[in-house]
Amino acid sequence: MFKISKLFILLSSFFILNACAAAWFAAGGVATLGGYKYMEGHMAVEYPLVYDKAWDATNEAFENLKISISSSMSKGNKGKIEALQKDGIKIVATLEDNGRGVTIIKIRVGTLGNKSEAEKIHNEIVSVAGI
Repeated sequence: MFKISKLFILLSSFFILNACAAAWFAAGGVATLGGYKYMEGHMAVEYPLVYDKAWDATNEAFENLKISISSSMSKGNKGKIEALQKDGIKIVATLEDNGRGVTIIKIRVGTLGNKSEAEKIHNEIVSVAGI
């Protein structure tokens, strides 16, 4: 009887914790501006910057990191930058004005995504923007 109670408590705890984790993930996992969110190979960050300033900071960050831009297109409140690292790995940055002085910047490094490289680029954007 005691073993069954322990097993029941253990399984209940497991399901409760998984439910909390799922709810946290569904909510985005990040509640503050500037928090990193990594999903499906993209690292997305909400920056407290108007779109034009975020666009300029992203382009300058690429230059500072010696990442060569192959195409750059900005239309209204959305933009996309495609670039190559020295080793030939493709980088795609997409920017979207989220309103109220907030811009979402998504970075994808490589075909499947590289979290640590995307984070380096985001850190450079923060440095350039002076956030």
